[in-house]
Amino acid sequence: MDSVAKQEMSNIDKDTGFKFFFKNFHLLFFKPSLFFKDLDLLNVPLLVYISLWLIGISNAVDRIDQKLIKTDLGTVTSSNQLLLDGISGGWIVFFLMVAGIGVFGAFFVWFIGGWFYNLRLFWSGAGDFDKVNGRLIYVFSNLVVAIPHIIVLLVSATYYQDYASAFNAEEYWSSLIIIFPFWAIYVSYKAILANFTVIKWKAIIWFVILPVLLYMLAFGVVVWAYSNLA
Repeated sequence: MDSVAKQEMSNIDKDTGFKFFFKNFHLLFFKPSLFFKDLDLLNVPLLVYISLWLIGISNAVDRIDQKLIKTDLGTVTSSNQLLLDGISGGWIVFFLMVAGIGVFGAFFVWFIGGWFYNLRLFWSGAGDFDKVNGRLIYVFSNLVVAIPHIIVLLVSATYYQDYASAFNAEEYWSSLIIIFPFWAIYVSYKAILANFTVIKWKAIIWFVILPVLLYMLAFGVVVWAYSNLA
């Protein structure tokens, strides 16, 4: 670590949990190497549980979006119609729905997502390492996507009568959230380099190139589907 980074690290308070998180929240986005430098500061159960829940909520909204896209493209199923009926009940119903789904989704984020993240670390040459640390990086780097996503939802709730209206609105400012999955890739990669000894070119493949291609493919499929099938 260079002298500037060492000085910045020494200026970070050694508070743990929420106090550390909120004092240094900006570092998560702009200086992830410093934010993740001491993972013990983040390894606080309640903070991890709440972070997992927020990610679970964001993932639940993504699943709802997928069903709404299929509905727009004419693929209407009974489950899609049930979902439409539910989210048309207003924002309170919508937020209760995604909050409940988010609780269950949190388990998949930690166990399944964290397991595959650690597997990619192993494939990147990390060798024997603390699997909890890998999961902590996976969780908190995903907040880079989840928190802006939830903020956009809260702002949308002040403009539209329900989520279906917000989803179908012809505005583009909310599309800015597509930036954050790519930003999260950067955050995750920098956190890995700050905590693990990896083979750099392998880490770039597993944590930069392939995730970027996956997101680009997903966005491309959606654009193609609306252009050709709607």
